[in-house]
Amino acid sequence: MTDTDALGDRLFEAYATADPVAPLSASHDLSMGDSYAVQAATLARRREAGAEPVGYKLGFTNGTIQAQYGVAEPAHGRLLDDALLDADVVASDELIEPRVEPELAFVMDEPLSGEPAVHEVLAATRAVVPVIEVVDRRMDGGLTATDAVADNALAARLRPGPTAADPTATDWGSAAVQLRVDGSLRATGTGADVLGHPAEAVAWLAGRLAERDDHVPAGALVSTGSLTEAVPVGPGDAVTAAFGSLGSVSLRVA
Repeated sequence: MTDTDALGDRLFEAYATADPVAPLSASHDLSMGDSYAVQAATLARRREAGAEPVGYKLGFTNGTIQAQYGVAEPAHGRLLDDALLDADVVASDELIEPRVEPELAFVMDEPLSGEPAVHEVLAATRAVVPVIEVVDRRMDGGLTATDAVADNALAARLRPGPTAADPTATDWGSAAVQLRVDGSLRATGTGADVLGHPAEAVAWLAGRLAERDDHVPAGALVSTGSLTEAVPVGPGDAVTAAFGSLGSVSLRVA
């Protein structure tokens, strides 16, 4: 039997100290259900330390990243308030192997459950916000999909942009982004790279939560997954994600 609490403690310490541990899959045969249980145990430790949930983050919504991990469907983690950046600086000594991803985040105006269609997701959304997500790994060596899910879908930090858009005013499937590091173009993508449309990612989340008699609550921030591949960054790097008319988000690695 998998001791999910002990594994959760292990990942919590790695998160708190930025000292990685061995992949859980190297010593445990984890099912995806086991991995979500470990994720929940880790998040419980963070909540005991004072963090509060503010939403969800989705992973594996981009085909390139799915191919990298050999998975065929998305995964989800939780966003806690201790991961939200209120300034455009992230401290590199708090992270292990950071990468950046430009994403579109949906701020929910109404609760969402069941298996909603795209238009129902948009109708339940208050605003769409551009973000830069910093993903990180608390395990060294090669990771499996179950490792990534146990590790809160690799969530680390999230920097929301200064602008917000009417969810029904734009075709989010065609929304484009350019990701630059120190002025150099490193990746491009569109909303269609996220399950064909980023609202489909929110719909997928609502469906998975409904399987556990849960739902996406009003007020939740849902980051829908990267429009591009994840790009490594290090100390001194300046990152900009330009989303066209939606504006830009900037982040500096201190």
